[in-house]
Amino acid sequence: MLKLEKITKDYISGDSKVQALKGIDIEFRKSEFVSILGQSGCGKTTLLNIIGGLDQYTSRRFNH
Repeated sequence: MLKLEKITKDYISGDSKVQALKGIDIEFRKSEFVSILGQSGCGKTTLLNIIGGLDQYTSRRFNH
């Protein structure tokens, strides 16, 4: 099982902060098949990169 609680990811661009993920809660059961859908720019790739360890979150609670 993989459980993510309150995952946030912020990017800094000059003087601006862009919130790519805003408190995401998601849980995957063992051997579960899932799809992540959404419009362009909604944070799908950012979420997958955090799950895969390719990117770091800004803040979180992470259980597995």
